Amino acid sequence: MNEHFKYPRLYVPALTDNGKTAPLNSGQAHYLKSVLRMNEGDHIRVFNDSGGEWIADIEKLGKKEGIATVKEQIRTGANPAKALHLLFPPLKKHRMDFLIEKSVELGVTDLHPVLTTRTQVRKINADRIEAQIIEASEQCERLDIPRLHKLQDMDKKLAGWDATPQIICALERDSEIQSAQNGGEAFLIGPEGGFDDRERGLLLDSGKIQAVSLGDRILRAETAALYCLSLAGAAKNPE
Repeated sequence: MNEHFKYPRLYVPALTDNGKTAPLNSGQAHYLKSVLRMNEGDHIRVFNDSGGEWIADIEKLGKKEGIATVKEQIRTGANPAKALHLLFPPLKKHRMDFLIEKSVELGVTDLHPVLTTRTQVRKINADRIEAQIIEASEQCERLDIPRLHKLQDMDKKLAGWDATPQIICALERDSEIQSAQNGGEAFLIGPEGGFDDRERGLLLDSGKIQAVSLGDRILRAETAALYCLSLAGAAKNPE
């Protein structure tokens, strides 16, 4: 195993001083200094979605900020990831944390929180979610950072959706729709209690939606989301 992977990995959106310096924000400085007990001169990895990934040495490390000096590039900027969209209702805190983390690990590129009639959580903390997205990307060795879209009513989101890619929608308790198969670039999951009758009619009648069944069991929202993203991953990386 390459020894580079033992170094902590941080997302630094932009390098300065002609690409020689990686400025570390207060959260990153605290993590390195107080959590990992690192010191000036220690090695870290820094990356961004435009240039790639580098080995860097910690030059200064304070309580509120730090500076790392870039030494060696170990990965170049990746080609843009194939789009993989997830439309989902906001969930309660711990379930939402799980959904965001695992979705990033499974390759989601765009996260679209939507409100339905039965959505219980009606607001999101966008700053907190974006921090979770970055943390999950750091952990799972991604170079790209998924995008969090603004919270919208489901009807408005669908009205503004381009017909491509078609959205695969998980509808439970409907024997007339086909089971989900491998593949897909966009997925919509419902809230606790599912979609109401009006929403089901809208989804079934929309040319932008392909309604599918996820099987005989009724899955929780976060489980359904990960099931769908796993289908997309299976199609992308067949055995």
